[in-house]
Amino acid sequence: MEELLEYRQRMLNKLAEAPGLVETAVFNIKDQTQPLEAGGWNIHQVVAHMRDVNQHVYLLRLHRIIDEENPMFENFDGEAWMAEHYQPLEPIRNLVSEFREQCRSTADWLRSLPLEAWNLPGKHPSFGKHSLQWWVERTLAHISEHLAQLEQKEVSSQ
Repeated sequence: MEELLEYRQRMLNKLAEAPGLVETAVFNIKDQTQPLEAGGWNIHQVVAHMRDVNQHVYLLRLHRIIDEENPMFENFDGEAWMAEHYQPLEPIRNLVSEFREQCRSTADWLRSLPLEAWNLPGKHPSFGKHSLQWWVERTLAHISEHLAQLEQKEVSSQ
């Protein structure tokens, strides 16, 4: 049980620390208008996506798991969301700041939950039925995926 608690603590620490790593990578990239990969999103779009998916998908799902009994989640189309909601003139500092606050408050909230809450389920049409812990892991995997893109671009722009 102690190992599981330590694992969860490490996850929450990663969640709280991720925005600082995102910020460092973003502001070390010289040309933020270039796509991260051919035909892909630029730095601003990736950070907007991270913030928006965090807020409107993953954090919402975590809260629904706690607030509802066995909630069913809908699929999320990130491309469609960006096409409808993306604001290219929004300052990137605002995006990073909002992402930082989301991660900080979510880590604090998750730390406050009773141990048994981590086993509560949520269902998804593609992913199936999984515990709150799995959804936290999925949240971190999404953040880590985009952080790796940003860090790779950071290294190549130096």
